Amino acid sequence: MGNPLTPSQRQALTFIREFMAHHRFAPTAKEIADRFGIAEKNGFYYLDVLERKGYLRRGKHQPRRIELLGEPLPRSPVRVPVLGRIPAGSPSEAIEGIEEELFLDPSLLGEGEVFSLRVKGDSMVEAHICDGDYVLVRAQPDAEAGEIIVAVIDGEATVKRFGRQRGKVRLEAANPAYPPLVVPVDSPSFRIAGKVIGVFRKV
Repeated sequence: MGNPLTPSQRQALTFIREFMAHHRFAPTAKEIADRFGIAEKNGFYYLDVLERKGYLRRGKHQPRRIELLGEPLPRSPVRVPVLGRIPAGSPSEAIEGIEEELFLDPSLLGEGEVFSLRVKGDSMVEAHICDGDYVLVRAQPDAEAGEIIVAVIDGEATVKRFGRQRGKVRLEAANPAYPPLVVPVDSPSFRIAGKVIGVFRKV
């Protein structure tokens, strides 16, 4: 990478990166100048210095053709539906409709279908899943022992730690005030809706 940037040069580079991520083409010197309330010639200055320091390369006679060097273009956020509230206590029906949406960095999601649910209750507090948190869930029908899952029992959903016990499924809370739930492993009323892969908390 090139020489260190001043704070204002770093701001200009960040703006160029974000502009390109959103529009898929580069801003002009005038658009850079307008963003920071400066003269257009200073927009050209930022492009010149960023190119000279090795942070970008400009196409000749093509003002919107800029190649960012050494820093990959950020990917656009991915829409993740929040399907409703899910208890971290006794099972309770999860709402099927989309309540809201989260927009997350794709690197957080991995592969497969991902959805989110909002937690209600305190049975998973020792796993740092608290009332009002959003759990990020990868839809899958199975899980390994010790993983935190969204389980559906008799049509009602709950978030618990998954385990096995002599031909049965054991769903454990992360709070000693809540007893485990035990169901037959082959029970038609039980299924795994997905594995919890992340927790988000709005502040």
